[in-house]
Amino acid sequence: MNQEELQKRLIGVLDRQVICDSLNALASAMKPEVSTSSLEDTAIGLDASVFLRLAGHSKHIDIVDYLVSRHTAPLILPGQAIQEFWNNQLQVVDTVAASLRKHFEAFKAALGKVAKDFGSYVEQIDILLEQFSSEHGHIYDEGTVRTTLSLLEALTKRASVVYAPRAPFQEIGALRKRTRTPPGFRDDGDGDFFIWVDLLTGLLEAQAGGNQYQRVALVSLDKKVDWSRAGIAHPILVAEVRTLLNVPFEIWTIDRLAAEIAKAP
Repeated sequence: MNQEELQKRLIGVLDRQVICDSLNALASAMKPEVSTSSLEDTAIGLDASVFLRLAGHSKHIDIVDYLVSRHTAPLILPGQAIQEFWNNQLQVVDTVAASLRKHFEAFKAALGKVAKDFGSYVEQIDILLEQFSSEHGHIYDEGTVRTTLSLLEALTKRASVVYAPRAPFQEIGALRKRTRTPPGFRDDGDGDFFIWVDLLTGLLEAQAGGNQYQRVALVSLDKKVDWSRAGIAHPILVAEVRTLLNVPFEIWTIDRLAAEIAKAP
């Protein structure tokens, strides 16, 4: 199956030209069952929200080692997730300047309880911190930089970075947002929708290329209902994956991924 055929198939599902069995997916979501698929048969996707926190996770070495050297099923990094990571990283990890600001606010509060004679010093420190933030606010804690870089370098060796063409899906994304179709209807823009499109494109390409798998897991920390509720993937997303790929779809936290790796042979 060539790229044009894969794209047509994906558009057919996302645009509801092909009907998804959303009713069964909803019933299954109301009474979820424990999956019997093994981790080695699970295609794994990584959302933008996991990069920095994965690098800081207590099990990040075990996780990266497994994904890079042991996992044989597809490991897919939606291209949109790379953009989202860069655009939103300042919201995930404190910069040095932001961390200093937090400590300074605590210092001011403590100082205010001791005496009222240090107001001018507080004002001067505040000005200096603002200057520092404007000049050096992009600097990250050295440990965070090191572990994040290590993670990204490891992913370049193993992950498939996939971009779907944007124009053919633009109108579909807008219609889905207006009809509150997941993912992404709780956010501005179409970033989450294109993470989904990129992921599905990568999964279709892997399957068409003979890389078979029995389950799909997206590792994500996004807990909004347009992705999941109480750890259960939105039934519409489950139905779309089932229709396209004939496999179940789950959304995992980093802790869940670490637990699955710990159980793997």
